[in-house]
This record gives sequence, structure tokens and C-alpha cells, in this order.
Amino acid sequence: MICVKNIESVADQKWSSSEKYPGVRWKFLIDADFIGSSGLSAGFAEISPGGDLTLHHHAPAELYVITNGTGILNKSGELEQIKKGDIVYISADANHALKNNGPDTLEFYWIFPTDRFSEVEYISA
Repeated sequence: MICVKNIESVADQKWSSSEKYPGVRWKFLIDADFIGSSGLSAGFAEISPGGDLTLHHHAPAELYVITNGTGILNKSGELEQIKKGDIVYISADANHALKNNGPDTLEFYWIFPTDRFSEVEYISA
């Protein structure tokens, strides 16, 4: 299977959010539940200024590709500034959090080595 998706094609897709992660919302791009893909799931997320993807971990590894804004990546207590153009690798079961500490929306793609995002269990740390 080969699938080509234009980012604009997900514009009509509804944003998802959770009270657990204030100021964070996301859309799915590649996911078995939406396009029948396998082996990878990916999406696009936004964190509004002051928003926080609180400390958590999950079994699969993950990638972030930062496309806009700045933030603080919490790696189990070790803090690192991230910005547009950065690529972040998070190993399996590593505690991590992401907070938008800038004036602009922090935007990034996420990628998991799973068929679907629904297979990823976020566990609070």
C-alpha cells in the first residue's frame, strides 16, 4: 500500500483533546483506523502558549518533529529547550513532558511505530 496525503486534506478532521493535557490538541494523519496503514501512526499536535503535555511514558518509542514555536522538553527531570526545526527521539518507556513556554503555538508531528494511535497507552509518571 502506498498512500499520499496532503496536510490540507485533514483540515476538515476534528481536533481531539483531553482535560488531562491542558492546551493540547491533535489530529491523526497516518493511522490504521483512518487509512488502513500498518507499522506507523503519525499525527499533528498543537500546544497553546502555557499549555502542557504533562509527564508520562508509553511502551513504544516516539518521534517529535517541531514545526513551529518553542518549548521545554522534560526528560525525567532534565529540561531541554526545543524549537522549530528540532527532531526529538523518545525511547520506549522514557518519562517525558512538553510545555509551551513561548508566545507562539508549539506545533509538531508525532510518529509511533504502531498501527494505530489507540494502541499507545499514556501512563502518567
